[in-house]
Amino acid sequence: MATLAADAQQEAKRGRGRPATGEAKTATQRVKDLDAALVESGGRILNRLRLSAEATAALANQSERYGSDRATIEAALIELDKRCAQR
Repeated sequence: MATLAADAQQEAKRGRGRPATGEAKTATQRVKDLDAALVESGGRILNRLRLSAEATAALANQSERYGSDRATIEAALIELDKRCAQR
């Protein structure tokens, strides 16, 4: 009887959310996997990109439209490529 009461009390104290499985990835592992998938799909990672003051101002203006610097740069490159292909 005492064992049943102790088990019930421990179950009541269980924390909220999903129980730990021990299989969770660290943030570093998740980013590494995402980066590998991006590169595998033909994407590229540009680190330490330096922009002039003029390019920084243009990026800031367009980032409001596209929502992020990355989305702005991608949109600009894709649009430029389309225009060059039409020539």
